[in-house]
Amino acid sequence: MGEHNAGKGPAYILEAALKVFARHGFKKTSIEDLAKGAGVSRQTIYSHFKSKEEVFKASLRKSLEDGLFAASKALDNADRSLEEKLLDALDEWFGRHVGLFHIEASDIRQQSQLLLGDVLGEYRAPLQKKMVKLIAASSARKSKVAQLKLATDIAQTLFACGFAWKHDLASREEFQEKMETAIRLCCRSLYLDQ
Repeated sequence: MGEHNAGKGPAYILEAALKVFARHGFKKTSIEDLAKGAGVSRQTIYSHFKSKEEVFKASLRKSLEDGLFAASKALDNADRSLEEKLLDALDEWFGRHVGLFHIEASDIRQQSQLLLGDVLGEYRAPLQKKMVKLIAASSARKSKVAQLKLATDIAQTLFACGFAWKHDLASREEFQEKMETAIRLCCRSLYLDQ
């Protein structure tokens, strides 16, 4: 594993580690598995991280940070319609993980809560809040309370769909098709003045 690993720093290792954890789960993954997945030596892993737990925590945080950044950027894209922004953002948050998590990795969520608390909620909340604000601003409803309630319902529904489909669907393309339909159906009520 010589000098060709020089460019495989912490960010690369964390991206590779997420894939290994997603395939085997936390308990069944060893430092050797992580090293092999990243194409580096165990020593390289240990030069950046103290333990498997530290790699796990850092890989989840990096994935959530990357997802939040990309999804937020999609929501800010002034060249896209509301529905396109929502699709792009939800694809960045959920769609990029379609097919990643295997049945053997069923301990990932439990382990992340044990080691990191509600880290998913910590990253999901600002994204969902941003979506609600964007959706509410597009509503034809006269009442601000009604706009906010409808926008919150739509965001929660789309997140629930995204979470389920991330685990159930076979491809990102299938995810995008289903999410596009869900967004279109959810957004229909935005344009009705009630």
